[in-house]
Amino acid sequence: MHRPFRLALITLACAAGAATAQVAPSTSLAEQMRAMLGKPAAAGTAPVVSPVPAAATTPGAPVIASGPAQVRQSATELAQRFPATHRAAMTKAFEESFAFWQKLETQLGLTPNDVGAATAAFIAGNYAAFMQQQVPDEDFKALVAQMQGLLARNPAFAQSGPAAKRSMYEQLAMVGTFMAVYREQLKAKPNPAEEVNFRNAAKANLEAGVGLAVERIQIGRQGLVLR
Repeated sequence: MHRPFRLALITLACAAGAATAQVAPSTSLAEQMRAMLGKPAAAGTAPVVSPVPAAATTPGAPVIASGPAQVRQSATELAQRFPATHRAAMTKAFEESFAFWQKLETQLGLTPNDVGAATAAFIAGNYAAFMQQQVPDEDFKALVAQMQGLLARNPAFAQSGPAAKRSMYEQLAMVGTFMAVYREQLKAKPNPAEEVNFRNAAKANLEAGVGLAVERIQIGRQGLVLR
């Protein structure tokens, strides 16, 4: 990750850390994401998301959420998973996470409002949180291309309305960025109890979103692959 954005993450992490003492899993959102990508793989079969050839990992097929922005509504809905006393702070934290995501879109040369990129952000943010390591930019771009292809081939997602696409775009980007942000907060100010809850939330998000045990997945130059 580029150094200026790493510093920005740390700054945003301080605000996020002050918002709540625990991170709630976004399993409902993750399950919606899994439905967009396709049915989960049966035990012992190939993963729901297959590796893509290296030649296909260059961005080029964005899946645009063209509906009107609804950032406050999206953030408010996500904040409902938290205790009432934390909801206002978490709404603000998710809104700030989304603003950071939009800057990251520009930094990485991603197409704005791309649901494929937001889906990749959700996966990469939770993966980084669970594995306790950042996803390199090039690996993330391969993941973006992979998610773009999966969404483009999904009839159910293609038939969903503009408002639904916009909501998924915003909420996936918010959660993925927030998880990356909160990881930086815990690195700066270690807290073993929070770390356990945080990694459990990331694990729940990934397993609900991908349909595989988190220990079986890996993000690399081909995107998301089965270990």
